[in-house]
Amino acid sequence: MSPRVQPTGQGSTTEPKPAIVLAVAWAIIVAALGWPAIKAGVFDALSTDDAMRLVEVRDLLAGQGWFDLTQYRLDPPGIAMHWSRIVDAPLAVLILLLRPLLGQHHAEALTLVLWPSLLMAAALWLAATIASQASAPADRSRARLAAILVTALSIPALIHFRAGAIDHHNLQMVLLLGFVLCVSDSEHHPAKAALAGFLAALSLSIGLEMLPAIAMASAAVVGLLVWKGTDVLQPACAFGAGLTVSSLLLALLLLTTGSLLNPVCDAFGGPILLLCAGGGIALLAIAGASWLRQDLWTRLTASALAGALLLGAFLKSYPGCVASPYAQVDPLLVNFWLGRVAETMPVSEIAQLQPQKLLGYYAFPLLTLGLCVAAVIGCTPQARFRWIVSTGTLAALFGVSLWELRGAAAANIVAAPLCVAAIVRLRTEVVAGWRLVRVALLVSPATLGGIGLAVWPALAAGRAGPEIAMPDLAASCQTISSAAPLADLPPGRVMAPIDSGPAILAATRHSVFAGPYHRNNDGNLVMVHTMMDTPEAAREVLRARGVDYILTCNGSVDQEDLVRLAPEGLAAQLGRGEAPDYLERIQAVSKPGWSVWRVRK
Repeated sequence: MSPRVQPTGQGSTTEPKPAIVLAVAWAIIVAALGWPAIKAGVFDALSTDDAMRLVEVRDLLAGQGWFDLTQYRLDPPGIAMHWSRIVDAPLAVLILLLRPLLGQHHAEALTLVLWPSLLMAAALWLAATIASQASAPADRSRARLAAILVTALSIPALIHFRAGAIDHHNLQMVLLLGFVLCVSDSEHHPAKAALAGFLAALSLSIGLEMLPAIAMASAAVVGLLVWKGTDVLQPACAFGAGLTVSSLLLALLLLTTGSLLNPVCDAFGGPILLLCAGGGIALLAIAGASWLRQDLWTRLTASALAGALLLGAFLKSYPGCVASPYAQVDPLLVNFWLGRVAETMPVSEIAQLQPQKLLGYYAFPLLTLGLCVAAVIGCTPQARFRWIVSTGTLAALFGVSLWELRGAAAANIVAAPLCVAAIVRLRTEVVAGWRLVRVALLVSPATLGGIGLAVWPALAAGRAGPEIAMPDLAASCQTISSAAPLADLPPGRVMAPIDSGPAILAATRHSVFAGPYHRNNDGNLVMVHTMMDTPEAAREVLRARGVDYILTCNGSVDQEDLVRLAPEGLAAQLGRGEAPDYLERIQAVSKPGWSVWRVRK
């Protein structure tokens, strides 16, 4: 019997190329995220961390040493920042390349738009490739399409790819997607295993937010070696060698020789170097034992011994790193500042303050976890490690998001391709036609988040409770343009609200005492105590610290709290326009809601 031929134009379907969909989705995202910032001024779209990153890049271009991460104008004589030159370097290169053509200001502005846009393109491509890699050849085209669209709708992550987003979170998410792509296929490809080790070390050299996910995936690689032995000896050794060599090389690139073993618990330093290099060496040792004696008990014993030695060495060398990364923050600052930062809040606080957003933050990764567990149970033995390591990585990210809201962005963007791949794996009939795309869009973070926002008003009718404050950046004196008039004053030391510090540093040559960074205990405490003190007591501190200017911002959360905690303190009196005789209001740079006072010497 001859095959039936369907006439052209009668029910035939044509699918757009994934590359075209990726380009269109990327262009729409860049326009949607970039246009408001470009229209209002991209410099005013910078968050506090973005503004501080810009200051750090400018200092590097001005000649500050590669290994010197001190921010000398924050709590002078300066604070050593916990950030990485890995992010500073590409931003500085872009500015240097564009500066001869556009000048410094416009080169910076274009870099603020270009950098997050390029990272968004990389995230879409990696997500599409992860979904494609986990699908059968016949399903890969539609899996790519669906993964691109779902990633483009990963609302909690998109804020980190807006114009002006130059802090480290977007780059870390891209590196994590690359890590998942490589480590999930490492069982059969030693080269990908080595690349996964490199990406893990590179991510940790930028920041520690992805450490739980990388640790979980690394544990899965050890489990694979213990279970299969010599069958996976090459990829296991490649991963261990890649992790060890990369971490050592990055340490030499980023740290001075004398600081390689320093007990730095909130950034890349001795503790993380021990975990990375030591973990890679431990994996190589387990592989060596597996090669010498090819039985399961030998591998189990070797892995238990190597793990105990690594953990013991870590606890012995860096016992302080077991505590919370915010343990060093003064309790007063936890209540006054850190406790109100939304991205550090656990799910219990989000449920109280923003219950309508719970579905948008948590529903999609939780749903994807369920699909991945089902895929682990039902997949073939050849694909089991892929699903185990992917599920473990996502579970770690979801756990972090329950502890701190900041983890929700990475959990959602990593879940996007895994959700699509799991749907393809579990329900093959869904892939036919456009069903996969429709199903994926139906469960996307944007859809689930929209349901939460739509349903909650009806459920919460008549319910009143506290909410997360969302202050206007300009009214709360956090924008660079609002701080720009201060540049007309002679450079000096400014006592200003915590969240105003980075904008003042970016817009002027002044120094500030307060800034939203957990290492800045001294400067933040000086500001809080001084502004809560009586004018007489504050005068002595101002003189001792060499303060030249005081800035009060009635629209800032700091000012509200200072007035509430100390109704007769210096901040409260200045907010009412009642200045002691040693302060003089500078009319030229003051405006409604924002007052600048000169300290008379």
